[in-house]
Amino acid sequence: MRVLWKMNRSMAWNPWKFFFLCIIFFHPAIGKAKGADLPHLALDCSEERNNDNSTSQANLRTLLSSLSSNATANANGFYNNTILGTNSSDTVYGLFMCRVDVLSHACKDCVANATQTLSSDCSLSKSSVIWYDECMVRYSDRSFFSTMNTTPGYWLWNAANISSNSSSFMSLLANTIRETAREAANSTNRYSAKQENLTESQTLYCLTQCTQDLSLQQCSDCLNEAISDIPTCCNGKQGGRVLYPSCNIRYELYPFYRVTDEAPEGLVPETKYEHTDSEYSEDPGYISHNCSNNKLDADFKSKLRTLLFDLSSNATSRYGFQTQEGTAYGLFRCRIDIPARLCEQCIKNATDRITSDCGLAYAEAVIWYNHCWLRYSDRNFFSAVETSPRFGNLNMSNSSPIQSSVASELSNQLAKVATMTGNTDNKFVTDESLRLNDKQRVYILGQCSSDLSTNSCSGCLSDVIGTAIPWSSLGSVGGRVLYPSCILRFELFQFYDLTLTTPSAGPPPSPGKSQTTTIILIITFSIVVSGILVGFCYYLIRRKNRKNNRAILQENFGQESSTIESLQFNMSIIEAATSNFSHENKIGKGGFGEVYKGTLYDGRSIAVKRLSRNSKQGIEEFKNEFY
Repeated sequence: MRVLWKMNRSMAWNPWKFFFLCIIFFHPAIGKAKGADLPHLALDCSEERNNDNSTSQANLRTLLSSLSSNATANANGFYNNTILGTNSSDTVYGLFMCRVDVLSHACKDCVANATQTLSSDCSLSKSSVIWYDECMVRYSDRSFFSTMNTTPGYWLWNAANISSNSSSFMSLLANTIRETAREAANSTNRYSAKQENLTESQTLYCLTQCTQDLSLQQCSDCLNEAISDIPTCCNGKQGGRVLYPSCNIRYELYPFYRVTDEAPEGLVPETKYEHTDSEYSEDPGYISHNCSNNKLDADFKSKLRTLLFDLSSNATSRYGFQTQEGTAYGLFRCRIDIPARLCEQCIKNATDRITSDCGLAYAEAVIWYNHCWLRYSDRNFFSAVETSPRFGNLNMSNSSPIQSSVASELSNQLAKVATMTGNTDNKFVTDESLRLNDKQRVYILGQCSSDLSTNSCSGCLSDVIGTAIPWSSLGSVGGRVLYPSCILRFELFQFYDLTLTTPSAGPPPSPGKSQTTTIILIITFSIVVSGILVGFCYYLIRRKNRKNNRAILQENFGQESSTIESLQFNMSIIEAATSNFSHENKIGKGGFGEVYKGTLYDGRSIAVKRLSRNSKQGIEEFKNEFY
């Protein structure tokens, strides 16, 4: 999902505020959820400031402590409080609102995290508001109780698009969310959630909520204003939400909220498989393939043979590769958690089988194995999200689906994995942070074709979650969905190798995190100028250091060192490119160590000098020279 800053309606347009856009990703470190550090959706701190030692600041600390300590005592998930000062300017007002479907311990954790974040990130601001999936916390030096506020506001939307009949979907959404808003305004807790069948296997889920201090009319007005933003922010999207200080709305094609407050009873049903598919295995494991209906001419068949040979021969030292032979385009992708030899074997099996079963007679084909997938086409599909043909292996049961609370937890965790996968360099993530109970943990694997962008990858996996998994009739936890551009699998057993799952992206910046979500905040021009000055100083320091490095590089690599100086890679990438510094890849020995040839993921050839153990040159000697 993305968030777009929504302009304050009382503000005049200021173009400088759009000079700098800061993109912040909404999830903790790759593949590991940290319950003690919940990701927030958006944070707004006022520019009006208190003095650090002022009475107002002391009262604010007291208020935030009061909000946090009262999060467990309020069963309805709403609480407001006022800390009176010696004069009106020292008085502070605050409240929290938890989603009504959220369990009490989750509400407590959310409010605690919110108050901590406000204390650290907005410590001197006179007013602030922070939104999470589970709660919202707000404070100000002016009373806002029983007052409708729609600024500041944020828009968020799902990266996946409605693939067909978008106008019909938007019409159903408008009717459903308006009815949900009407029910919320008329309820005592100012909350309502509603679902409506979109197709036989798809369901639309809507949620609306106001702060409980609003009147019926105020709540209705706030929600209707939020609904009016949907065509602007989220037209044609599978999910979206609008966040206001006084109300919020959200819709998705997966059950992001709990239908009941009942905790799961007993063990959750597990999908059963053949033994070879119920654990991590070195068997490549053929799953399915699809050949198009379009026939080929003899000239294309020749190009296709060359293409498939090229794909197979490039699987020896890499986990993903794409290439073109005339008008023939092809790629393969292996799981990152398997050894290189298994990737090579899987791609060999894939090229052999697709040649046999499709007979080099079709314009397009895709084949999936447990360890890899491969596809080709007579059209350029690189960097494009393609969701068909698709393969799904899910246990469906209309009579006894899994509990709604389990479906909610699972779908939300899958959505987080979708975002995390898009944010990694290798477009591969494993996650085992979701515990359903004391005995059952969910293992999740998400992977995209490496040619996809961050948003395209997240959007592809989001489409799986929203359209390929029929949540209302999912009979057990476990299954997989395979697209030409991405794959998603979740099980109650470990089916991947934990020792080899090392995502290459570090943790994203801390301020925000939410499923399939990115936030764009408008930063003032003064911060931009400061950032530019800091960056310029850093550049000067780096430039000075490069001059010292360049002498060493030119001594050992000659004039080509100007090309290779800035190219550095993670050790795992170098090992994969050189087949773990295999003897076959050794091409010589230099003054500081042995030299190996290698090939990167994108097909570029490299020469790598491996620093000898007795060398004194340090990290500066470890550079990669491109031919």
